[in-house]
Amino acid sequence: MSARKNLSAMLGGAVQQAGTIDVQTAQEIPVARPQVAAAAPLRTSSRAAKWLSFERKETRQRPDQIEWIEAKRKDLNAMRGGEGERLTDNTLIRVALDLLMQRGDDLTGTTEDELRRSLGIALASD
Repeated sequence: MSARKNLSAMLGGAVQQAGTIDVQTAQEIPVARPQVAAAAPLRTSSRAAKWLSFERKETRQRPDQIEWIEAKRKDLNAMRGGEGERLTDNTLIRVALDLLMQRGDDLTGTTEDELRRSLGIALASD
């Protein structure tokens, strides 16, 4: 007897084997995404992990950005001496996005370099 059948038996048949669904049917199922106001403060339950309140978004960074953010995270975590919350690369990226959102009215341009220059950011290669 498989583990799935044993679990189903233990739960009184409440667990059912996963079946397949038709692709057409799957496309008709609406996916609800939470609407979050831009300025709304994040509220998390003391029981829920903070990271569960965030949505996943993949980004691509240059190697120098990856090296910097990893080094800065390590430095900040070492300086906190166990106080506060553990800082992650994603923590720093969210803070950077908050800063970008605050400076959004200054953001102009049609290329990444122009956008960067509009905020007074110059790369070593510029």
